[in-house]
This record gives sequence, structure tokens and C-alpha cells, in this order.
Amino acid sequence: MQQQKIPEVQKLLLEDQKHLSLTSVEAVDGFSEQCLKLTVSGCKVIIMGENMKISSFNQTSGTLTADGTVYEIKYARKSQPLLKRIFK
Repeated sequence: MQQQKIPEVQKLLLEDQKHLSLTSVEAVDGFSEQCLKLTVSGCKVIIMGENMKISSFNQTSGTLTADGTVYEIKYARKSQPLLKRIFK
């Protein structure tokens, strides 16, 4: 019998556009003072801002906190395979 994968609950908390808390973070793909690139439950998340600093990241529990001025939070869509888009 196969086990079904239970989707993880994602929580994103942004306080006063200055303090960010995020759960279900699988990996930090890249970061700078202007941009954080994360993988959250299999989706790519890009957080744009100023003076961004990762305060803490626990890969085991999947929690991340960051400080700085957040301007934009973008979830990247999963693209369909090329053949599936062509032959609908």
C-alpha cells in the first residue's frame, strides 16, 4: 500500500513590512540584501526588499525568519511540460 503525501501547511507572517517568518522552507536557493530566493513546499518563492538579512533558518523544522524592508513576495508558478502545453 502506498502512503499518500500530506501537503505541508505554509505560514507566512509579515509584521510591519520589516520582520518575516515563514514555515515549510526546504532550502535557501540564494540571498542578497535585496532578494531572498527560497524553495517552500516545492514552490519557488522570491522576496524582494532592502537590507534583507536572514535572522535564522532551521532546515530540520523548515522555519526561516528574516529582517529588512519587504517590498514584494512572489510565488513562481510551476510550468507544465512543453509537450503538454502544445497538445492540449
